[in-house]
Amino acid sequence: MSPSSPALAPDLAAAAAAFSRWRDGTRAGARIPEALWWRAVELAGTHGVARVAAALRLDYTRLKRRLAASAQSVAPPAPAPAFVELTLGPEPSAAGCVLALCDGRGRSLRIQWSRPTASEVAALARSLWEATV
Repeated sequence: MSPSSPALAPDLAAAAAAFSRWRDGTRAGARIPEALWWRAVELAGTHGVARVAAALRLDYTRLKRRLAASAQSVAPPAPAPAFVELTLGPEPSAAGCVLALCDGRGRSLRIQWSRPTASEVAALARSLWEATV
């Protein structure tokens, strides 16, 4: 803004600084991030489209379209999380497995595991059953 132009409102000046930082850090022609667009749209609702477009160096027509579209939408999209913390609790206690075998002669066998795999149970049952038959 030129020295003769009126000073910007604090929120508009902060947005202008954010846009300036973004423009300094990206290549020419890059798309403006949605978070910055939403900020501009909110300001346009308060300060007017023409004033915000001039202060933020945005296309008046695009800002006006976005302002009209935002009136129909509920809320801005949530930004993608920059960091997600995963906390792992204690391991769930395994109930285990009980293998009970009985044959026609009245013999029985009971084996209890704390953490078996399905293939271990099947292999043991098969080998015990074949040995007794």
